[in-house]
Amino acid sequence: MDKSFTERLWDAWCIVSIVGIWPRFIEPKLICTTHHTLPIPTLPKELDPFQLVQISDLHDSRYLSPQFLRRVASEIMAIKPDCIVFTGDLLSFATCTHKEYVVEFLSSLTAPFGCFAVLGNHDYTQYVSYGDDGASCVINDHTPVILRGLRRLVTRTKDTSLKKSHIDVPLEGNKDAISLLQKSGFCLLHNATMQIGKGLSYINITGLGDLMAGQCLPHKAFTYVDPRFPTVVLSHNPDSYPFLAPYPGDLFLFGHTHGGQVNIPGIWSRITPLKCREFKSGLHAQSGRFLYINRGLGQTFPFRWFAPPEITHFTLVKSGPEIVRPFEPLFQKQQERVATSDV
Repeated sequence: MDKSFTERLWDAWCIVSIVGIWPRFIEPKLICTTHHTLPIPTLPKELDPFQLVQISDLHDSRYLSPQFLRRVASEIMAIKPDCIVFTGDLLSFATCTHKEYVVEFLSSLTAPFGCFAVLGNHDYTQYVSYGDDGASCVINDHTPVILRGLRRLVTRTKDTSLKKSHIDVPLEGNKDAISLLQKSGFCLLHNATMQIGKGLSYINITGLGDLMAGQCLPHKAFTYVDPRFPTVVLSHNPDSYPFLAPYPGDLFLFGHTHGGQVNIPGIWSRITPLKCREFKSGLHAQSGRFLYINRGLGQTFPFRWFAPPEITHFTLVKSGPEIVRPFEPLFQKQQERVATSDV
């Protein structure tokens, strides 16, 4: 069935049903700014407080409008952030539709300590997600999951979305995504760490490649983390956290889930490619560190129910006693191993 007809049928249902008007035409255009003040014991006094803004999952597509992006940029810049981070999925299905919109939006975001980004599962040479067996696969059908569900209801044809191939080697980053970030002044952290700050006071910003694309390499990303200072970790998929837990980090920032997108019990889990179900959205505390899963700004198809687009504003403050993290000996051994291998 023609995809455009499927979309028209879906829109007609949303309008006729009345109930569908909100999630189809209203909620995807709402912008919710969430504020959190987080105590970071190792935060240098010179950087206290530190204003950090996270955005995620822009999903450039034909549904993206410059008006929406200008509203997002206005709200972000009103916060006067010290640093801005983007946690992946700049593109939709490895395709860039509105390069000029995206560059204009990202270029309008500035912060004194820089803007940083990582890639998501849509930002590689091919779109990748989980297969039925839980393994990472290249997905050949690029129909949004909501429309696939509708198509199954109105046709008797076999669902071709099941056509997929397992990833044998890690995927390369999408050239359009990388170019757009570079042109816009965002620093892409692909399994890398940078220190930001002033004088001799720093914050580590560590970025990981995407888990599904086979590019999440923490042993490489954390090599140059300075353990004397706090670490903010950027990774697209919250399923990567079990692999990151042994490494240093005070605040782990993720996207990917869209907050469930259709955030209704029994539905969100069917359309959200996520194994760690407890990390659907929001703030989580894990052994003296914080994890946050941002709901994202966009979606491959504009339909959100109880999961509006989100900007997250963190105020990091120096508070609480200094702590000795149990992972530091393991990390020290990892650093020694890397240093030995480089000789």
